[in-house]
Amino acid sequence: MTTLERTLAKALTEIVIRLDLSEDDAIVEASMQLLEPVIALLQDLSEQDRRALAELINQFAQEETDPERHLTAWETPETLGLLA
Repeated sequence: MTTLERTLAKALTEIVIRLDLSEDDAIVEASMQLLEPVIALLQDLSEQDRRALAELINQFAQEETDPERHLTAWETPETLGLLA
């Protein structure tokens, strides 16, 4: 993966983590609505590309030292519909 792809994958993971761990009920409630267009775009990727992105996100999850962030990052590929 290129630096650009790694950076975008990390940014996407960070967005999902922050939305998921938000204390603000309004943000939590709206987060899936915010992610729906992203999920739809990711569905247009080939299965191979979705798998590669999921693996990259899982690498970031393994680097997380905070247990809550680790769990959320680990669940990010599923949240984004990358695992079919």
